[in-house]
Amino acid sequence: MAQAHDPGDSAPHAARRTPDALPIVYIAGDVHLHGDEGDGAPFLRFLDLLGQRPPARLVLLGDLFEYWLETGAAASRYALALERLRGLKDAGWRLDLVRGNRELAGGRLLAARTGCAMHWPKLDVELGPARVRVVHGDRLCHDPGYHFFSAWIRSFWHRSWQDLHPAFVQDAVARGLRRRSRSKQLARPRSTVAPAKRRVFIDRRRVQGAARGVDTVVAGHIHESWRREIGGVDLILVGDWPGTIGHWLEGHADGRIECVERDFA
Repeated sequence: MAQAHDPGDSAPHAARRTPDALPIVYIAGDVHLHGDEGDGAPFLRFLDLLGQRPPARLVLLGDLFEYWLETGAAASRYALALERLRGLKDAGWRLDLVRGNRELAGGRLLAARTGCAMHWPKLDVELGPARVRVVHGDRLCHDPGYHFFSAWIRSFWHRSWQDLHPAFVQDAVARGLRRRSRSKQLARPRSTVAPAKRRVFIDRRRVQGAARGVDTVVAGHIHESWRREIGGVDLILVGDWPGTIGHWLEGHADGRIECVERDFA
């Protein structure tokens, strides 16, 4: 996977990129928008950058938001990002969202406000001779507690609970769950191991199962950016958006996949 540190679309740089050299697919995720970002937020600037390029395909692999509820309040909270995504759609872009654990409640409202086709648990993308499967990545990890919680969120019983409670109650519960999760994360000792050597709880058998019929699996969720062979499977982790740094993949018609890291400071 080629490493590309994008210097930005200055005029000379943009002029060198012929139509054949431009990506046909962009893949990003794990942005975790809080809703208080201004127009200068890295992900919003990324969407503006795409808006300056010819229409292509943008695949979001989940956890675009800190949490999403199918309410007008959620749509207002993330209005800036939703408007930009809808603008790309109106400009001719093809938009897809593979729901992550933060969008498990996402449905018609999320699809309408973003202009995204909704997918779960996977989306297959053709890059010329290569067949790529995009997943959020949570189902690749060994985490029984999380998988039980995820199943509950998707269940008929939880959706029925949501329908019985007003939006402000749903929001209060979601905020409480997020605070509890962040507290647990902050309590964990910070790893001093280099990312390339860091162990993650990826289940080899789950990766092999996810890769049936494709050449490459692309995932997020783990907030790391690398490409490795796991159980004979070509696995790419896209990476998250910490601070002013953005990570995304650019897929080309000849099957190449480039990893882009850019500082939007």
